[in-house]
Amino acid sequence: MPLKKPTMRLTHVSKIIDLSPHLRRIVFSGESLKDFPVALEGSYVKVVFQHKGEKQLKMRSYTIRFFNPETQELALDFVVNRHNGPATHWAREAKIGDSMGIAGPGAIKMTNYQHHSYLLVGDLTSVNAINGYIPRFKKGANIRAIIAVPDRADIIKMDYDDSLNTQWFIEDEATTTLEEKVIETAREMAKDTHVFLGLEAGSIRSLRPVLQEEIGFDRLNVSAVGYWKKGVDADRFGAQKKVKPL
Repeated sequence: MPLKKPTMRLTHVSKIIDLSPHLRRIVFSGESLKDFPVALEGSYVKVVFQHKGEKQLKMRSYTIRFFNPETQELALDFVVNRHNGPATHWAREAKIGDSMGIAGPGAIKMTNYQHHSYLLVGDLTSVNAINGYIPRFKKGANIRAIIAVPDRADIIKMDYDDSLNTQWFIEDEATTTLEEKVIETAREMAKDTHVFLGLEAGSIRSLRPVLQEEIGFDRLNVSAVGYWKKGVDADRFGAQKKVKPL
């Protein structure tokens, strides 16, 4: 059965909120969002843009932070001031009223919310996936989230009580590696824990075999999304993942 072509919507920037030194929230509005699906926080859309002087369109995936059907507002968070690239540049220079094409939404990665144990690991690129998943998990589940941020000022307010289960791994204060922190936490969890990894590709490649082969987590319970790869632009990274999936 052929895949359904994603719906393309033309929107405009209605709000810009700097959440932290490295994270900028951009809210998109427009009549085209009147039939946008609700309750898909943690899923993703493709933003479609074209720089001046360029003929080719660029597409990048961004996780939905929230969608308000009453105001027809869709919020996405962009990492800024860390990397260079067309999406980062656009987000840094964005102004109220700027146009943006939005395609999607796509499928949400994790779908089982009735399990008893979850480990979620991410960074600024995947913080909204974690933010979207955790409120869905059943009450009483053992949930552990580890989120890597560049510095303490990048800790943001989540849509759940993150004081109970979320550790912020502050990179410029760390005395250990993120991988070591994840493995230490994983050793304390049930062997049938469901795991989400939303990280730089190299971190996933180093963590996944340890979690599966040393800790004993079932590979079918480990979902991994490489949101970016150090030293590789998004287009080339996307092509590499097609040849050699994470």
